[in-house]
Formats: sequence, C-alpha cells, structure tokens
Amino acid sequence: MVGISLGYAAEPNRTVYLTVCGLLAAVVLIFMGMLWYTRLRKYQHYGVLGLLVLVSLAAAGLIRTWQPHPGIDRKHFSHYPAAALVGYVGDEPTVRGETIRFPLMVTHVYGDSGMAAVRGTLMLTIHRADTLPIAFTYGDELIVPATYRQVPPPYNPGEIDYRSFLANRNCWHQAYIPLHEVQKIGKDKGLALRAYALSVRQQMVAKFSRYIRDRDALSIASTLILGYRAELREELLQAFSNTGTIHVLSVSGMHVIIVYWLFSRLFWWMDRGTALRVAKLMVLLLAVWGYALLTGFSPSVLRAATMASFVIAGATFRRQSRIYNSIAASAFFLLLYHPKFIAYIGFQLSYLAVLGIVFLYAFFRQAVPSGNRFTKPVLAYASVSTAAQAGAGPLAAYHFHHFPLYFLPANLLVVLPVSAIMYLGFVLLAIPYVPFASVIAVVLEQLILAVNRALHVIEGWPGSVVNGIWVPWWELPLMYGLLVAFVLAMNLRSKRWAVCAGVCMVLWTLSSFMSWFSQHDRDEMVVFNVQGDIAIGLIGQRNAWLYSNLAYPDDRKVNYSVRPKLTAHVPEKAVRFIPYGSSYGDGRVYVSGPVIQFGGRCMMIYDGRESFTGHLAVDILLFRNNPSIALESLTKMVSCRRLVLDGSNNDVTIARLKAEAEAMDIPVYVLKNNFAYVWDEEAHLP
Repeated sequence: MVGISLGYAAEPNRTVYLTVCGLLAAVVLIFMGMLWYTRLRKYQHYGVLGLLVLVSLAAAGLIRTWQPHPGIDRKHFSHYPAAALVGYVGDEPTVRGETIRFPLMVTHVYGDSGMAAVRGTLMLTIHRADTLPIAFTYGDELIVPATYRQVPPPYNPGEIDYRSFLANRNCWHQAYIPLHEVQKIGKDKGLALRAYALSVRQQMVAKFSRYIRDRDALSIASTLILGYRAELREELLQAFSNTGTIHVLSVSGMHVIIVYWLFSRLFWWMDRGTALRVAKLMVLLLAVWGYALLTGFSPSVLRAATMASFVIAGATFRRQSRIYNSIAASAFFLLLYHPKFIAYIGFQLSYLAVLGIVFLYAFFRQAVPSGNRFTKPVLAYASVSTAAQAGAGPLAAYHFHHFPLYFLPANLLVVLPVSAIMYLGFVLLAIPYVPFASVIAVVLEQLILAVNRALHVIEGWPGSVVNGIWVPWWELPLMYGLLVAFVLAMNLRSKRWAVCAGVCMVLWTLSSFMSWFSQHDRDEMVVFNVQGDIAIGLIGQRNAWLYSNLAYPDDRKVNYSVRPKLTAHVPEKAVRFIPYGSSYGDGRVYVSGPVIQFGGRCMMIYDGRESFTGHLAVDILLFRNNPSIALESLTKMVSCRRLVLDGSNNDVTIARLKAEAEAMDIPVYVLKNNFAYVWDEEAHLP
C-alpha cells in the first residue's frame, strides 16, 4: 500500500521507474544472498531480511501502479501515429439512449508504415440510431478510426472526476465515433473463460426475462443475483441508495455466503476422510470463484471470494481462522492482482464495512444484550447493519454527499426477503423449463415488487435522506479516529483512549464550524463550463440561484456539471431556477435582459444581438456565440473589468478577442476546454 500510494502521489516518470526497477532487483539479489549465506541460522539478521521484504513490496507496488501508464509503457498505442486502431471489446457494452459504450482493448495500430502491435485501453462511445440493433459483444474484434483524444479533467467544481475514474482502470483516452465508421473484423479475441461466463450470464438473464414480466422486478433480480445492471433504472438505484440498502445490489459477502452454504449442503457427504474433504474444498472453491466470475469480478465480490477461500481452506485442514489476517491477506492478494483497486470506491467501502462489523459487532451486542430467542436474531442483524454503516458511512457520505437516516429499518425489512429472493432465483435458474418454474417465478416477482414498494415507502418518509453533505478530506481521519478511540475507551475502560476521542471530537467540531463560518457570508458567482450552453450559479448566504438555458435539475448536463456545486451549499429544493432570457428580482439577485446583478457585482452576457444607448459599466462581460463586433467598439458602450469567453465561441473568435483584450489591457478568461470561472468575494479584479 505504501508503494501504491507513492505511485498515486507522484507523476509517473520513466527515469524514476527504471531506478525503482533496479532497486527491486538489487533488493531481491541481496535477500537471496543473505538467505544463502545465513541459512536462516543467524537470528540477528531476521530484522534485515524483513526490511528487505517490505522494501521490495513497496517497490513492486509503485512499479505495478506506474507500469500501464503511457508515460512508462513505450508500447502504448498513443505513441504511434496511426490512421486506424484494431482492438477487441473488453467488457459488456453499456447502452444509454443513442450511445453504446465499452472499453476497447487496442492490440494493433495501422499507419503509413503498416501494422504495429501495441497495447492500451480506449474508452469508445459509438453513436447509433435507435432502430439499429446492438451488434457488439465481449471479444468482438473491431477496427476504428484513430480519432481519439485524452480524457479531459473535470471542468466544474464538484464535478465527477471521470479522468481519474478511467485512469484507475488504466484508460487515459476516449473516442466518440458514429456507428458507420466502426467495422467488425473478428470475434472471440478476449479471455475465453470470461467470454464463457458472460455468455452464461446472458443466458440466465434471458431465462429470467422469459418468466418475470415486470421490468423492474426483472432488473432487480438480474442485478441482485447475477450482478447484471444494464437494465436497472436510475430511479430504482436511487431508492436503494436513499434507504441505505444499496449494498444488496452489489454482489458481495452475503451473496458469496449463500453460494457457499448451498454447495456445502449439497456436498455434505464429502465431510468424511481427508481425500473427500480436499475434493469438497475444490468443489467449494470452484463454486465461489465461478460465481465471482459470473457476476463480473467486482471489488466487493473479489474481497468476499478471497476471504471465503481462506475460511474454507482453514475449515478443511482444521486450522483456526483469524479474521483480521483473512481481511489483510485478501486485500494483499487483490492489490497484487490489480494495485489500483485501492482507489476504487467499492473496494474501500467493502473493506470498511467488513472492518466495521468485525470491530463494532461485539460492542453493539454488549451494549444491547438480549436473551429472548425472538428478538435475538433481530438485534443481531441490527448490530451487524449498524456496525457496517458506521464503518462505511463516513466515506460514503464523503463520496456521495448524502446519508440515509432510515437505513436500520430498511435493512431489517429487506434482509429476509432478499435472502428468499436469492434462493428462489437460484432455484429458478437451476430447474428445467417446467410449469413449476412459472410458479416460482410468480412468487419471486411478487416478492421483489413487495420489497420495491416497501423501499419506496421508506424513501418517502420525512427526512429520509440528509443531502448536501460535503466533508473535507481531513475530517475523515478525525471521524474514524473518534469512532475507534471511543470504542476502545469503552471496551478497555481507558482514560487515554477517552482523551484521544475527546481530542478528535474537538478538532472535528472546530473544522466543521470553520467550514460553515467561511461559507456562510461568502458570495460566489460561477460561470460553469457546459460547452455551448450557458449556466451561471449565484451562491451566497445559504441561498443559490441558477441562470441557464438548461432545465434544472432534469437535464443530464446540469446533473453532471452544475448540480454538485449548488447542492454543496443549499438543499436541492432551495435552488431557485431562472430561465435564460427571463427577468427576475428578489432583493439579492436582479436579472433584466442580458444583465445580471448579484449583490455588489454585475455581469453582462453579450452575443452580438444587443444594441445600447449610453454607457454601462460591468464587472464581467461574457461573450457568447461568436459576436463579430470589435471589442474596442463594444467597450465604448459597455466597459468591463474582465472578459470571459465561453465554449459557444469558435477558436478563431476566441483568438481574435484575446488579442484585442490584451491590446486593451483587459484580463481574459477562456472557458472553452478550461475550468469554470469562479468569482468569490475575495477575488480581486483589476
């Protein structure tokens, strides 16, 4: 983890990379030499040997993190001038409206010098007509134009960092190509085992679709049992998220345990004799890892399958299982397999939830003891759910900016139905096409719909979700430090841990108060980068306004680029929307035609259509839609302290206006392919 973290902290550098490779080789040679020399008899050298192991692991972590980066890998396709790329579909395609998206595993480039073998991943988005069928599956070999570009960084405050998301999957380039420019030239180029697993999953989804008629029930069954999310509606996903039950849709520990339990019961007769127990171990491992492969090898299911493998092996050979060792070992092997798992949110939440259960479950059970056989299982699951939420909740709030208040009743409500849904789903997939399957399907569908209705009811309860939670990164260690110190202080009756808990609480309170105070009286005007559209956010004194030609909050571009910044300051329902071109006034904000007055600052939007008499002085002049007027002529009517050029202007207009502004000593901010223009009350305009 130290080496991987260093790989993220520093920009990849080939000289440093080669130096670390040399260091790793030297450390390994020294280690092997000491082993040969000491024969492990000179105990005073054990510390040196251990240090060499740790250094080699750190070096390997950095090397594995940097290895696929284009700056390190000389065989990456981006280093080759090419007219076309050849590669295969690297995952199941995702369909959204008129687009289909998937990673293309590039294998060859075609240019003036012919074909060359390369490697690398390209995120490919294909535009298609709705009437055309989807003709791409995992492993299909394609040839596409080499019209790719680097993935851009986030251009707006609070916007999802899609570049980092793809970089964690070793992808740094993307392309948008119409369907007629894509040619399929082969198939079955991916991993045969993965192709077979995806094919089997498609057959199982097809079987579900033959028996389950309701679309929502079908998508939930496919997601819950098979990890197939392609048909899951955003509204359904939001309902599970808002009730704190989203974890049931992520194939993880509960699913793996059910698979293990089913196969363990089916092969109960193999518990006699060492040979039969070893054979049963192989069967159980095949079942667990086969299911993990079938569901797509997500980080959560990999964690659960790896931990289950240790537990199964320990039980087979009568070895005691140490839960913290199993957790650490599973994380080690997964990071060895794919170091960038460490940056996956699912990986982080999965391990924090498990650690929360292991660390807090006994504490909660002692705090609320019960000997009643009817209430005992309820309290036990309530303790597990609360412990998991305590472990993963702070990080989830940091990433997703909301917290479900009714997670406990929602989890208690769905745990038994979800287990029954999984068992019924497995039975439905296992039995042949007989009338009995139709009966099971009806029961399964009605059970899913009942759970769905119950979650929607809980979602509608007052204050079901606390939205707009924006936690600075430095408060996360304080939260987890407070949690750990408090539990240890209570369990060990330790004053030192109690003091640590108090210090964490005081620091967290001070940080939260300072963040609130710094934003309370601070005014901000944000010109968002929404390409050729316009969106201007006005934020101040716990109020927010949006002036835009895009619909709030329904437009996808608004949801992705604008909404995060506004809801970081006020609840979504408190954002006041001002349609582009309308007039508005409420004491703090005044809009009349192209002029926006917010507090003590003034902005004007100019697109070449307005004409003026007299003279107007503004702080910011926003140019749109390629106005042909010369800046010197315009400033005789409208003077400004700063010129902002948005993405609706072409490059020729931007170059002309920049030159004219520089000649007149007017600062210019170009919004196109750049971060949003943010003007707060502390900004000093010349």
